[in-house]
Amino acid sequence: MLPPRIPPNNPIQVQKNGMIHPDDAIRQTDDDASSSRASAISLGYLEDPFSKLLYKSNLSIPNSGISNNRKPPLINIGTHHRTIGLDKIINEFLNSGNKNEKKQIVSLGAGSDTRFWRLMSQSNSTKISKYVEIDFPHLTSPKAQRISRFKSLQFALSSNSSYIEYENENENSSNSINKIFEISKGGTKLNSELYTLLPIDLRTSSSSSSSSTSTKTTTIKEILSEELLPILNFNLPTLFLAECLFPYLNPKESENIISWFGENFNKCLGLIYEMIGINDSFGKVMKRNLSSRNLSLPGSEPFPTPKSQADRFLNSNLGKGVFTSSQVKTLWQIREEIIDQEELQRISKLEILDEIEELKLVLEHYVIAWGVKGECLQNVGI
Repeated sequence: MLPPRIPPNNPIQVQKNGMIHPDDAIRQTDDDASSSRASAISLGYLEDPFSKLLYKSNLSIPNSGISNNRKPPLINIGTHHRTIGLDKIINEFLNSGNKNEKKQIVSLGAGSDTRFWRLMSQSNSTKISKYVEIDFPHLTSPKAQRISRFKSLQFALSSNSSYIEYENENENSSNSINKIFEISKGGTKLNSELYTLLPIDLRTSSSSSSSSTSTKTTTIKEILSEELLPILNFNLPTLFLAECLFPYLNPKESENIISWFGENFNKCLGLIYEMIGINDSFGKVMKRNLSSRNLSLPGSEPFPTPKSQADRFLNSNLGKGVFTSSQVKTLWQIREEIIDQEELQRISKLEILDEIEELKLVLEHYVIAWGVKGECLQNVGI
């Protein structure tokens, strides 16, 4: 689960003028997550027909010794457990409360994630009123392009379409299902009936909303209100998902994001996945590896334990956005308590893993935490 170490003279980060782009390191984190998922899929840990359509590494490192293909067993198992845990909670959310009431999902820092398409290819698809993904413009642009090229991705954009896996589709097909989506903002934004892809930098110190032309300082709550309130329904149960996003924001920014959702939606579930224990021996190795890639974790320092991750939803500083209850599980707990033994036996046959204690150490440094607001969602969890 540790990110690969990249040499200081990483060719990804050096521009033609010799300067280093400040966002290249963050851009690489999406490639890390997507390539890890692609590895798990290729080895049989997960099934995901959409990964190959949405993920294509633009950050390969020739002659560096770094492979974007098969990952070590620890990473493949961690990716499997992370996916199972998050999917179970999201499916619980979609099945909660009034069975006829649709739900909304907002994925923050979505990158090349395929969850929307996986959900829309399943029976839960009819329960989704709106799915929104947010990320840097340089990540939303290639995603919008790939959606526009593949009919197998366009099926999910409209409630009138159903999933069909088109054979022999490739990037150059240039096929589209007419009139069901619109691309704007220089190719960085995609909007449709069920799905919206928004180009937003959530770091308020360096960002503005995708539609703002003002140079004045903009708060994260103002950005979210401007971009999300016009396309979401206040009255519907709403889930926000942040996978390994908050560690890269300062704690106040992540606090304001949680508060904004709690303030605006009376029926809300916040779901986060991130690392903990960054100041113990394992965490220090993680920080060193990230530092070698010009990355830091300012948002992780105040939340070193599982309990501290759960408590962030109950913090009095959230004001009216405080949640009613919260829970948390490490990936090791998910392995021990949530994943079926039959499934664990199945994946144990995929690769040889000698060190269970090492696996436990790694899995105990990653948590899934969730906060709940609204009586209809109180039973959602794992």
